[in-house]
Amino acid sequence: MGNDNKKVTLAATGDILLHQRLYNKAKKSEGKYDFSEMLSEARQLFNKDHLIIVNQESIIGGVELGLSDFPHFNSPVEIGYALKDLHVDIVNLANNHILDRGEEGVLKSIENWEKIGIPYVGAYKSKKDQDTLRIFHRNGLRVCFLSYTKSIGSGKRPKGKEYLASKYSDFGVKWVRRLIDRIRRHGLADVIILSIHYGKEYQMLPTAYQVETASNLSDAGADIIIGHHPHVLQPPAFIVNSYGHESFVAYSLGNFFTGQKGIYRQIGAYMTVDIEKPDNSSFLKIDNPTIRLTYVDSTDKEDYKLYLLEDVVKTQEVIKTHRGEFESKKVYERMVTHMRKWIPNLKIS
Repeated sequence: MGNDNKKVTLAATGDILLHQRLYNKAKKSEGKYDFSEMLSEARQLFNKDHLIIVNQESIIGGVELGLSDFPHFNSPVEIGYALKDLHVDIVNLANNHILDRGEEGVLKSIENWEKIGIPYVGAYKSKKDQDTLRIFHRNGLRVCFLSYTKSIGSGKRPKGKEYLASKYSDFGVKWVRRLIDRIRRHGLADVIILSIHYGKEYQMLPTAYQVETASNLSDAGADIIIGHHPHVLQPPAFIVNSYGHESFVAYSLGNFFTGQKGIYRQIGAYMTVDIEKPDNSSFLKIDNPTIRLTYVDSTDKEDYKLYLLEDVVKTQEVIKTHRGEFESKKVYERMVTHMRKWIPNLKIS
C-alpha cells in the first residue's frame, strides 16, 4: 500500500515593522530602497517548500504617500519585493498600525501587495474581499488563513468600511466558531491557521487574556494560532480544547525585522511546524515545531542587518546594546530555556 498522507510545513515569522533608522540603511537613491543585503542571512531560513506567512506590521504605501515611522508607520514598497524574493506566500496585515495612514494607506498598501503578487489577510479593500477566504492547496491539504487584531490603534474606520481592518471585537469567538464550522461543513479547508494581534508589549510571557483567547480560538476550531504584538518571543505550547482536539499556539513570535532596540526586542524567530493528515483519518497531526532564532544588529554596528543568533554567538562573545553589554552565549541559552517552557523538547537553533 502507498503512503497517501498529506503533509505541509507551515513557516511563520514575527513582526516586520520598519522604523526610519532601519529603512534609511536600505536607501540606494532618492525614493529607491533595497533590503536584499540586510535580509541576505534570512535566505537560508525561507524554504520555498514551506507555506510561509509573515506579520507585516507597517503598511507599504511607499514614497508616494510619504514614508514615516512611529507613531504612524508607512514603509517602502521594496520590502514587499524582498519578501516575494524570500518565497513568502501570504502576509498578515491585522494589527494596531494598519490604519496609521487611514483608509488611503490601507488601500494603497493592498494595491502594492497585489502588484507584488503576495496575498494578504486581516485587512481588505471591500466587504467582498473580506468575505473571500484565503485558502492554499499544498500537498493534498487545503490550508485556510484567518486573521484578527484586538486593537486598531488610534486609527478610525469610516462607517460602513469596517472591512479595512479585521478587529476581533467586531466578530468574537462565537462568530469565529460559526465561520470555522461553515468552512469545515462545506469541505473548504482541512487546516485553519489563525493569526491574532493581542497581548501586552514587551511581556516575555503571555497574559491571562492571551491564554484565554487562544483557548477560546482552539475551542472554536483553529488548528494553529499565531500571535503578534508583544515584540518579544513568548514560549509556544500545545493546548487541548474541550472537544479533545489539540491546537498549537505561538503566543508571540516577537520581532523579526525592525529597528526596535533592546536585547530581547532584537531577537526573533523563523518558526516551522509540520501539519499532516494521516491515511483514512479525519484528524490532523500537528508536530515537530522548530525555532530558528534570529538577531537584528541595531545597537552595535547600527547596520540593522538580520543574522542567525547562533552565528552571532559563534562570532562575538559580547552583544552590545544601548542598555549595556550581554554575553552572547548566555543570551542564547536563556532564550532556549525560555522558549522550551511548555514544550521541553522544542527544537531550537
